[in-house]
Amino acid sequence: MATTAAAAKSPVEAAPEAAPKAKSKLLIIIVLAVVLAAASAAGAWYFLSSSEGEDDEPRVSSKPAVFLPVDQFTVNLQPEEGQQYLQVAMTLKVVDQAAADTIKAQMPEVRSRVLLLLSSKKPSQLVTLEGKNRLIDEIAREVEAPLSTDKAAKPAKKKAEAEGKKAKAKAKAKSQDIEAPQSPTRVLAVYFTHFIVQ
Repeated sequence: MATTAAAAKSPVEAAPEAAPKAKSKLLIIIVLAVVLAAASAAGAWYFLSSSEGEDDEPRVSSKPAVFLPVDQFTVNLQPEEGQQYLQVAMTLKVVDQAAADTIKAQMPEVRSRVLLLLSSKKPSQLVTLEGKNRLIDEIAREVEAPLSTDKAAKPAKKKAEAEGKKAKAKAKAKSQDIEAPQSPTRVLAVYFTHFIVQ
C-alpha cells in the first residue's frame, strides 16, 4: 500500500512541478521577445537619426554653387560638307561667388579661348552625345586656364612659396607612390542652354 500511496502522490506532485517550468519558459520567451524588440527599435532609431545628421551637415556647411551665364557663341566649324556653323550658349556652374567674379574679370580671355576651341571642331565631332560631353570637359579646362594664370599676378614671394610647397608635395607624393593633388577646380560643370549645328 505504501507503494500505491507513493505512486498516487507522484502524478499529483508532478503536475505542480511541470506548471512552474512551463511558466518560467514562457516568461523567458516573453522577456527575450521584449528585449529583442527594444534592441531593434533602438538600432533603427540610431541608424535613422545618424543618417539624417550626416545629410544635414553638408547642407549647412557647404556653400551653394553659383551659376554664371555666358553670352552666345556663333562660330564657323571646320569644313566637312560645305560651310557649317555652331551656335551655342552655356551656363557655368562655379564653386562660389568669388570664382564667378574672377571669371567675369577674365571674360575677354575666356571667350577668346572658348571661341578658338569651338572653331577648331568639325560638325561630326559635335553631333553625338559623346562629342558634346567631350566638348563640355574641354570648355571647362579652357575656362580654368586663365584662372590659374590669374594666380601668377600675386607677389613673387607668394609665388615662390607656393612653388616650394608644390615641389615638396610632389616629392612627398613620389616617395609615398601617390599622385600629387591637383589644384582645386573652380568650374564644376558646363551646361548648354542653346546648341545648334547648321
